[in-house]
Amino acid sequence: MARTTALNKIEDAILTGKRYIVVDGGTGAGKTYDIMTEIVGYCESFPNIIFTVVGKSHKHLERGCIRDLKSVMNETARWNQSRWNETKSIYTFSNGSILEFISADDMDAHGPKRDGLYVNEANSMKWSVFDQLATRTRDIVIVDFNPSYKFWAHEELLEGRFKERTEHVTLTYKDNEALSEEEIRNIEDHKP
Repeated sequence: MARTTALNKIEDAILTGKRYIVVDGGTGAGKTYDIMTEIVGYCESFPNIIFTVVGKSHKHLERGCIRDLKSVMNETARWNQSRWNETKSIYTFSNGSILEFISADDMDAHGPKRDGLYVNEANSMKWSVFDQLATRTRDIVIVDFNPSYKFWAHEELLEGRFKERTEHVTLTYKDNEALSEEEIRNIEDHKP
């Protein structure tokens, strides 16, 4: 697993101790992979915690966050298939910590509490749902999105009432040294 500038920036943001970590970045920035790397470390460091990853749909989670979880853990020889509940999309670590994946369209935002929350592609979620999820999260809340337009993450977290409790990270493909030359060429060829 390559240690990238993107991973360092996300880790530094988490180490500030701020409640909200907002990560924006476009294609190839590595934000989802690197956030999942940090979440795995968090779950392994703190026993018996619950970390919830929320995406817009289960299919979206399978093709993104869950795939990245498996890659991160396989690349470091930590994946244990017997700890993965495919039906419930829950990975249980040896220290009792739980990493669960829930689609926004299948969940009740008024549900149980958790220690950590990661909202992937947050611009696809309504503020009211996010607010309920965040209210029921004890510790860290991570939000990511592609920077295509302004929405509640800007209005509430970056510029609004939670500004002092929010750390902002902006990434580009240039922060992801794990990209191949071909991947970089493809990104640059399709820039507007």
